[in-house]
Amino acid sequence: MSEKVCAVIVTYNRLETLRTALEHILAQTVPPATILIADNNSTDGTRDFLYTLQDRENIHCLYLDANIGSAGAIARAMSYGLTLSAYDYFWILDDDTFYEKHALRELIDHIKTTEFSLLGLHGARIRFGKKIPLTPGLQLQQADYALIDGALIRTAAIRAVGVVNEKFFMMCDDHEYCMRLRKHGFTIGVLQNGSDNRLYLGGQGRFTRATLWRGYYSSRNHLLILKQYFSWINLLGYIFLQAKLLIAAALWAPDRFQRIKLRLLGIWHGMRGIGGKTLDPHTLKFNRSKSNVSLSLSKAASTN
Repeated sequence: MSEKVCAVIVTYNRLETLRTALEHILAQTVPPATILIADNNSTDGTRDFLYTLQDRENIHCLYLDANIGSAGAIARAMSYGLTLSAYDYFWILDDDTFYEKHALRELIDHIKTTEFSLLGLHGARIRFGKKIPLTPGLQLQQADYALIDGALIRTAAIRAVGVVNEKFFMMCDDHEYCMRLRKHGFTIGVLQNGSDNRLYLGGQGRFTRATLWRGYYSSRNHLLILKQYFSWINLLGYIFLQAKLLIAAALWAPDRFQRIKLRLLGIWHGMRGIGGKTLDPHTLKFNRSKSNVSLSLSKAASTN
């Protein structure tokens, strides 16, 4: 294949899974031309490992001074990748997902024969503000939303709409990016071929510690998206979803008061247009720095 692909991997304190993830990327039957690894200021020895990779011509490491979240690290890596070479595609990856050796080849084979500008491995249709599962058993189909982890994106589309918006920090950045692409006339596709093994180390479950901070960022970032791409249907969908989650937390969550407080703060911060890293996922404490809490998504979006 003549197509040049820049793979972007974001990592934070997952040294062992990063090693395995990188092994899977290097074992691709069609390897990326370049691998960009963005380290979110890891403290577990990840940087020492990355230093050992610096002599490899096709691997570049970005050492970030702070944890700016998955959205921030993806945005920085994409921006850097655009300055390196004339790539045809960017392949966005996470450090806790392992890909079959044919994954990239199949993504390239399918995207270059379609009009899709972003081809992901998981996605959904959006109806009345709600995600609707895609048709099961249909391998390739158009979607309204695709998970950015594992997605292949045409470089031309990135240059047209910009990189992922880092002001989201965590959660919903892929949702906004798909909406931005569609707004500019680009189409989204999903290839359901089961070529990825996702470990979900970011946290799963209904009432876990991870869903505490995720609830804050999700409620905040969805409201930021709603303000940017407003429709009455999406507003009603947002109100219904938040009410349902708040009621569920009030009735069944063992940490109901903290959970409700964080979600309500997310809604409040979204109304005020606050973006960036405001809540530390590890300590669950808010960053009071004005430089963080005053970031407005609308200002960032105006540059795209």
